[in-house]
Amino acid sequence: MKKRLLIGLMVISSLLLTACDNYPYKTDIQETYDWNNQSGNKAICMVVGDVSLSMYPYTIKYMEGEDLPYDSGLKEAYFNRLENENFRYFTQLGFFTEEKVGETEGKPLYRYQLTDLGRQYVYSGIGGTNFCFGRVVIDSIDGTKDIINGVGGGKERDVSITYHIENIPDWIKNSDAYARYRYSKKVTTGEKLSGRHTFKVLRNDKLETITGVNRIYQWATRSDDK
Repeated sequence: MKKRLLIGLMVISSLLLTACDNYPYKTDIQETYDWNNQSGNKAICMVVGDVSLSMYPYTIKYMEGEDLPYDSGLKEAYFNRLENENFRYFTQLGFFTEEKVGETEGKPLYRYQLTDLGRQYVYSGIGGTNFCFGRVVIDSIDGTKDIINGVGGGKERDVSITYHIENIPDWIKNSDAYARYRYSKKVTTGEKLSGRHTFKVLRNDKLETITGVNRIYQWATRSDDK
């Protein structure tokens, strides 16, 4: 009986703590995401490769060992092939023009240039070429949990959220894109998704965003990895 009473008191205490937390999480998180995505078109980004916008028109290259299975010693060559495949894939979607400019060891060399459609969606947020879309819309706040950072110490607050993506272009709504970039199919339909937004808890219980579900980068997989 005492054990049941103790558990009951713990549950009640937890509910009271939640009820007393009147912080406007939904508004704060939504405003943060919108401030960082003012076009409403950069919530999720598909990574093409480490090619800055100043490098276009860009000619691909080949590296020794890129046709071998992944190995830490061949990491650069592995991702070079992945990048070349990404250029071919987005050319099929109309984001690049493709021109054959020669060969190296029997392999064709192609030069790529962004099209008007490509420029509409391109973003160089992590120093390379990425094609982005969408806006995160917060539907509800489902709970909070305070934790201690195990690396640098300090208090953090995880906020469980339900959200959906709006402004979804047609080019992301196909099975090839899903298979290549492995994002949730719910992204393409505007269905509700579950996620987490993390704050750093500062003095006087002020909150500072650390991570969230906005500006997510999706990395492709090579064709022989599927």
